[in-house]
Amino acid sequence: MSNLSIPTTSPDDYYRQRIDMQPAFNSDLFQQLLEPENLHRAWRQVKANKGAAGIDGMTIEAF
Repeated sequence: MSNLSIPTTSPDDYYRQRIDMQPAFNSDLFQQLLEPENLHRAWRQVKANKGAAGIDGMTIEAF
């Protein structure tokens, strides 16, 4: 026997809950990412890590 339960939320309730949610990506966040100070801060952090490869495996030399 499964422990799955039947949702008690109606589609209308679900829509009302979703209406206040923000999208995962928005242009304001992207604009902040591209601010020169944020880019410089990120570059300083990479240099402080001595260019150690991150999850993508790219070294500072490869970049």
